[in-house]
Amino acid sequence: MEKSNRYSVEYEWGNVIYYQEVEAMTIHEAREYVQHTKVNAAIRAVHVIEDVES
Repeated sequence: MEKSNRYSVEYEWGNVIYYQEVEAMTIHEAREYVQHTKVNAAIRAVHVIEDVES
């Protein structure tokens, strides 16, 4: 059973602040996911929302 977390990633994209909920194993993976989907996004913060077991 893999252990993952749900994260809230705060990023700036086009001079607007966004929040995206991401499920990932680590903070680094959550950051990378948003960075790959929003190429020029500036990641401002990542917060753990909850632990999830899948």
